[in-house]
Amino acid sequence: SYLMPKIIFKMLHFSKLIWKLIFSVPFVTLSLFGNTIVFSFAAVIYSLEKDVNPGMSNYIDALWWSFSTTSTVGYGDVVPITFWGKIMGILLMLIGVAIFGIYTALFARVIIDDEVYME
Repeated sequence: SYLMPKIIFKMLHFSKLIWKLIFSVPFVTLSLFGNTIVFSFAAVIYSLEKDVNPGMSNYIDALWWSFSTTSTVGYGDVVPITFWGKIMGILLMLIGVAIFGIYTALFARVIIDDEVYME
């Protein structure tokens, strides 16, 4: 039918938009910033928790916690138990919401600003 070629065209065009976005300066900058935050918080939380928290006995546990907290998934399998560890968790959740909000805005802008895709 008439819709199928149009849908396929839009899918291909959408793929091009996304590829262009993920190699753009704003997206790469945000990704580098976000990953720097995640790895830095993992290092700090590890240093705070390693001697007192059996759930965070190595850096990979801290990194897992940092990624899951930043993404606001927070599985709960690894959690901070110290006062400052919990404060770090609160800060990382707030930063994570902001980072993912900016990612969402970047994707929305690319899609909404594209006249070909939006027609």
